[in-house]
Amino acid sequence: MSAGFKLIYWEFPFLFFFSFLDIPFRYIYYIKQQVCDEWEDLAGFLGFDPPAIKNIKARNPDDTSRCRDLLGEWQRRKGDAATMRVVMEALSDMGLDGVLDGLKQKYPELKKEPMPQSGPIKKTMREAAGPAETPGGSGGGEGTSAETITASKRRRKSVICFWLFKGSSSKPVVLMLNDEYGTSKGGISTIHRGMACLLVSKGARVYSTVLEATEADIRDAEADGVVLIFPKTFKGDLREPDLKWLIFDHQSRYPDLPSDVDFILGHVNITSRAARQIKEQRFPNAKVVQVTHVIPEDVGYYKSDAKVMTMGEESDSILEDLLHADVIVSVGPLMYDYYKSQTRQVKPHLEFLPKPSDIFSSTKVTYVDTQTKVVLSIGRVKGVERLEGYDLAANSMGKVLDLLPHARWRARGVSEEDFPESKAIIQANMKNGKFEFTPLKYGTQEDLSRDMQQAHVVLMPSRAEPFGLVGLEAIAAGVPVLVSHKSGLAWFLRSQHPEFDRPIVEIEDDDEEAAKTLAKRIIKILTDGNREFQAARELKKKLLESKYWEESHRVFLEAFGL
Repeated sequence: MSAGFKLIYWEFPFLFFFSFLDIPFRYIYYIKQQVCDEWEDLAGFLGFDPPAIKNIKARNPDDTSRCRDLLGEWQRRKGDAATMRVVMEALSDMGLDGVLDGLKQKYPELKKEPMPQSGPIKKTMREAAGPAETPGGSGGGEGTSAETITASKRRRKSVICFWLFKGSSSKPVVLMLNDEYGTSKGGISTIHRGMACLLVSKGARVYSTVLEATEADIRDAEADGVVLIFPKTFKGDLREPDLKWLIFDHQSRYPDLPSDVDFILGHVNITSRAARQIKEQRFPNAKVVQVTHVIPEDVGYYKSDAKVMTMGEESDSILEDLLHADVIVSVGPLMYDYYKSQTRQVKPHLEFLPKPSDIFSSTKVTYVDTQTKVVLSIGRVKGVERLEGYDLAANSMGKVLDLLPHARWRARGVSEEDFPESKAIIQANMKNGKFEFTPLKYGTQEDLSRDMQQAHVVLMPSRAEPFGLVGLEAIAAGVPVLVSHKSGLAWFLRSQHPEFDRPIVEIEDDDEEAAKTLAKRIIKILTDGNREFQAARELKKKLLESKYWEESHRVFLEAFGL
């Protein structure tokens, strides 16, 4: 993880103001452009003596973690006295009056915040700092050194490092565990982010662990109001970040988790064991919420023989995690039904229905009658070709191309490393000897939206699919979709309205028959495009107007006391 990422990830001042002032936090964007964290200066102005500053410096590997440690220690020392006013005074004492004046001019409501020029608070701060001494050094003289001030000015247009004070807010603190925050790989991470946004929208303080993050992920988290927590790295340790860090090494890799966690959210079977471990070892009073995403008995058969042999063990491991949960949340009706049977309702068990992202709901799809037709698949090929139905899709596309030679087949989610094997899998199943397949790397939701705007049909012919979020997103975008009847999405569509079953296609157990059925449906959509797109627009309208997600989201929030 780069130093830039480590610095940016503590960029979460909006909740600071929300907790203390109960006013909008839109002016925070002004602050972060004007102020940088100079932790040693700040330590001195908050009353830390040189030995304390030296200890903080010694026990942390970088300035970002030192700043975090400093403010955490300050909050623990001062308790209720650790307020917004004190921090604003510290910034003023650091010579950043221009930042405060500009902030108050832009947002007049901050003028109401008292800023005494003298009195017990400022006196206490200065007395606690001891003799006038450069923080972290041994030189004399009043205030900070010219070198330190210069360093502060150099970074002033970076970010300010704030501690998230608990304050008087009664809203819950939620620690969400996942390996990523971005949505480029869809599925679990997209639902993870959706749940985080939902919790933040009702006032919860939300943290999310990650192993790594792109700059786009960091911007998204900031916009969502979610604090990302990165693993601590050690000099000379060249190992790649691993999910085992969250399970077995969280004490050393994630030493600075928030101290006041009320809920821990894990994902089965990615971080469900980590949720158990972190609760037992660090937050015994926290409630654990486990979200189910997979049914091993369904998906295992379409992977390797080794995977089939471990299905029982995986199921037992998942059940053990669920039995230690306080609340179980299943994504969609298929998983809800399965885990209701598995757990026998020994815990509160909720069904969660994802709402399509606004990116897809606001997508405008226009049909243009051309000879070139685009068939879009989404998801990786290598290792899951039978599970995701890529072998069926390849066989079907061979038949489609015989009739419609100008058709194009694109697949979003093929990495450069996996391409050679993915190509071999596709070519082996196309039957006609051609290789008409355009691989596209993993992309953002914006990339997927553009893909869908160019597509004539989106395929999701999975042999087993606990839900199928990408199919739901395609429906929300208004593009024709073909969804396997074996998917959780098909369960959901049939449970909503009789007209919602239009995208469902029967995937027979006989592979050749399944490929023929799929090819017929693809050809029908490509050759009757205007009518099919009109039907897709109608389905989108009915889906979004139904607001099917509202009740499940209400119940989900109630589980967190919101």
